[in-house]
Amino acid sequence: MLSGFPWASAIVLYSLSWGWSLLRPNTLYWDDWSYVFQRDSFYLRRVFVDSGRPPWEGVIEGLFLQIGPWSVRFAAFFLFFVASLFLFEILRHTYFLSKPLIWFFVLLFLLSPVNHARVSLVVFQYVSSYFLFYLGWFVLVRFKSAKNFILACVILFLSFKTHSFLFFVLLPFLHFAWINRAKLMNLKRLNRIHFQVLLIAVLPVLYVVSRSVFWPPSESWQDYQQPTRAGVLTGLWPVFIGLVGLSIIGLRRIKKLRTPLGLVLLIVGFSITALALFPYFAGEFYVGYAGRPAYVTVFEFRADWRSRYQLLMPLGLALGVVGLNELLKQRFKNMFFGVVLALSVGLNMFWGSQYFLMSHKQEQLVELFKTTKDKVEIVSVEDKTLRFNGRESTFRGYEWSGFMTLAGISTDRPGCEALPTGSALTLKSNASYLKALATRDLDLYFEVKPCSEVLAKDG
Repeated sequence: MLSGFPWASAIVLYSLSWGWSLLRPNTLYWDDWSYVFQRDSFYLRRVFVDSGRPPWEGVIEGLFLQIGPWSVRFAAFFLFFVASLFLFEILRHTYFLSKPLIWFFVLLFLLSPVNHARVSLVVFQYVSSYFLFYLGWFVLVRFKSAKNFILACVILFLSFKTHSFLFFVLLPFLHFAWINRAKLMNLKRLNRIHFQVLLIAVLPVLYVVSRSVFWPPSESWQDYQQPTRAGVLTGLWPVFIGLVGLSIIGLRRIKKLRTPLGLVLLIVGFSITALALFPYFAGEFYVGYAGRPAYVTVFEFRADWRSRYQLLMPLGLALGVVGLNELLKQRFKNMFFGVVLALSVGLNMFWGSQYFLMSHKQEQLVELFKTTKDKVEIVSVEDKTLRFNGRESTFRGYEWSGFMTLAGISTDRPGCEALPTGSALTLKSNASYLKALATRDLDLYFEVKPCSEVLAKDG
């Protein structure tokens, strides 16, 4: 078990990429300020259940939060890494992937520069689903007994609490069917494999029916995650392109024509990525913006915290890169892989350092509010220091309210029109990103402008 796993490179590069959140593990980000700040440990679970998540959702988070936010961060760091171990074992017995290819694949899977929103406490639900999914897949294809098959199905069913896995379960289903294709092709008599494949196929249906009967969303959450016609069409186009490519490979195989392994891996990787994004396109979590199509907004550097919708992408991206690497001439192969790996780690380190600075920024911002509260009446706050925010995310209203609550200020921000006697604040800094990273002093200050000036300027 795990013989040949690239431990040294995986641990070092993974820590460089994702270890930033462990430096300040008690920091709150985004929705943490709404669902964790000054809430009891199981408040988040009640929100999840209210939104139509199953009864087992949020239990682990609640137990960890009783210990402290830091425990969630360390658990997330650990579980993502363990998922790569499961994937390594899933791949290790595939006859068409060599040992170096599996190494490349697992490293890219572990280090793909996506889903940086994992630093938030509230998205630990995605982390635990991710872990359960790859654990279930591993048990399904590596152990043959009936007991282990039932165990794998139970684990996969539990992972459906993140609803995008209802689509992604197609992958372990196809993998299991491929491994047992000889028995499945024997249609003269039904055997255990036929029933097992049928059971895996109905797992998503069973979950959806159970949800509608036993844990439906409350009225206020009815429209959440509901697919739209425009969203489904957006998501179907990449899936359709992938199916065309897979059909061509299948036809060539029927005609006994050789298809380069690199091309097969590239097309399969693209198809898996399309499947990974389909539920998020369908629910219009990714939409066109400022003239850019939804397909572009997925990969934008300034992703705010939408990167949480990239949860399922590493598998397809890693496979696609490995496939493209195989299509290159021999002397460029290792060079290409090295460049992609270095770029991935570099992006992860840059964005990770932004979240590190964002943590310091929040703390220093609270202190700045404390020194400002007795001098002016605050009616609005604008942030001009987004370079210190992870992937240039913006603070939501509930985040500002949290900062001001910690500073002992009224969280009302009615605006200048409602309170013309107050002042509008603009958060600025004279520190560069590199200087702030080196000193951890962001040199924050408020530019104060009386509302009379603001209203006069606005006419």
